Parts: sequence; C-alpha cells; structure tokens
Amino acid sequence: MNNLGPLVDTFSGLAPWRGDCAEGSFANFLGVMTDLEFVERHHPSNVQLDCDDASTGLRLPTVADGETFFEFAAIHEAVRAARDRFVMIELGGGYAARSVDAHQLLQSLNPMPSQLVIVEAEPTHFQWAKRHLAANGIDPKDHWLINAAVSVDTDPILFMQGAGVYFNGNVTPENLDVIIERIIDMGASEKVLKNLLMGGRCGMKIPYNSDAGEDLFDYAYVSAMPLNDILGPLTHVDLMDIDIQGAEDSVIEPAIEMLNARVKRLHIGTHGADIHAGLWDLFFENEWACEFDYPPFQENETPWGSFKTVDGILHLSNMRLTGDGG
Repeated sequence: MNNLGPLVDTFSGLAPWRGDCAEGSFANFLGVMTDLEFVERHHPSNVQLDCDDASTGLRLPTVADGETFFEFAAIHEAVRAARDRFVMIELGGGYAARSVDAHQLLQSLNPMPSQLVIVEAEPTHFQWAKRHLAANGIDPKDHWLINAAVSVDTDPILFMQGAGVYFNGNVTPENLDVIIERIIDMGASEKVLKNLLMGGRCGMKIPYNSDAGEDLFDYAYVSAMPLNDILGPLTHVDLMDIDIQGAEDSVIEPAIEMLNARVKRLHIGTHGADIHAGLWDLFFENEWACEFDYPPFQENETPWGSFKTVDGILHLSNMRLTGDGG
C-alpha cells in the first residue's frame, strides 16, 4: 500500500502534451481542452497544473501535486489494464473532467472502444459535461450521461444548485436546519414554501459558507438513482471515480455485491475521517486491495514530495477481477 516508486518511475517516462490552446480554453498535460468558463468562479485544486516555466510549459503531475497525481494514477492504471472495451463511471462528474482525461489517455496509450458513464445532478454542470466531451472530440450521444444524484433509492433529493463551484451535494439534515434558519432570517419563508410546492425549488439565492468563502445557492429537488441501477446494464467497469461530497458511504454499501462482481478499480474522494475509515473497513472485509490510503485533512511526507489532503484518497483494486493486489 502507498507504493509510489513504480508510478513515479512510469510517469517520469511520459511526455506531456505540447500545442496551441483553443481560444477561451486551457490545456492540461494530456492535451485536454477545458473551457475557462468552467473554472472562472471556482478553481478546483485538481484542474490544472502550473507551468514549470515558459520554456518547459505543461508538465505531468508529481506526488507533491497530491490529488491530481492520484487521480491520474487511477486513470493510468485502469487504461493500461483495459481489454477490448474501456468502461468508466464518474459519480459526481461535474463537467466530466476525469472521464475526458481517461478517454484522451486511452487514445494514446491503449486505443479501443470506450463507454463513459457520467452522473451529475447540478443542471448547468451536466450541460457543461456535454460541452466538455464535444470540445475534445467525444460525441456525448455515444456515452451515458445521467442528470441525477446517486443515492440509496429513487426518491427525489434536495440538492445544491449553483454552477461553477464543485462542492455541490445532497442537503443533509444538519444543512437543512441551517438553510431553514437563513430563509427565516431573510423573511422569505412564504415565498420559498410557495416555490417548493409549485416548482420543487426554493427559487432564491441563499448564502452558504465553506472553506472557499461565502457562495449563493438555490436548492431544488433532483432525480436520484441508486448505484445498483447504474451498474446494472454494465458487464464490467474498468474504473469508477467517486466524488459525491459525503454521500459515498451511504451509496456504496448497498451496492457492494455488484461492485465486487463488476468493478475492477475504484478511486474515491472521501469527505470525513469516519467515512474514510468505514469505507476502508468495508472494502477490506470484501477482499479488495487498497493501493493508496490517505485520510482527509492530513499532511503526508514521501521520498518524492509532501502533499496535504483535503478530500481523503482511497484507491482500491478488486482482486477477483484484476488477479493481483495492485
């Protein structure tokens, strides 16, 4: 576990993309073009690596880049090991950054047909995912894009609505109490109740405080889909990337048998120490190999650089399907 040396050696032998960016876009080390609009409001830490300098330009991720390195590691391992047809699921897909990265790497490293499954509940982000695929030569109609939240059942879920920030999530009971208090303070109780009954959304911007500062969100009911229903039509999955803002434990546990049977590799961003530890135990009990384990909000020192986690990192391989322990 946490055996970084082979990955560091492998990545050191890869060359980053070089070329010209499309107007209004930036490129990453794979040559994936991303619309600047997607990151104008909030710049996720795993979106873009700074250039080393004007002469070297883009570079591949290193251990010191933290989340970016481990996401690329998961994609690289899954793409390298794929056979016949590459299948990837991205839960909490945002604008499908990781799916498009995987598709781009597949074309150069291990070309074959692919099936991308992107699940995103925020409506603007969902449209951005279609744009991001199309801008990088991928026809969205050839893949499965689901505008819904992943959940334990199909009951509609109250979900944060706000484009350009990437910590949107299901409204928890604790968050609901805060939202109600703010609606009352704004003197908007009657208006919000009417909007919810008529259209399923609060219909107004409500302040929300996070580590990124204060943002304004509307809240609306969105469709929901259990993980078992997402996995049902798929005979195998080479990689599932999960970043669903604290819902990961409740969503994963009911689907563990299907995960055991069909999913080869998981990369999970965990949101909370208890969630991280609980998922580690669940997958250990189900005989998955944990390749990388870094809890959230932790300083990590390695021979190849130090990095801090905000979201935790769990990278797991299914020994039933991969035939090894990673």
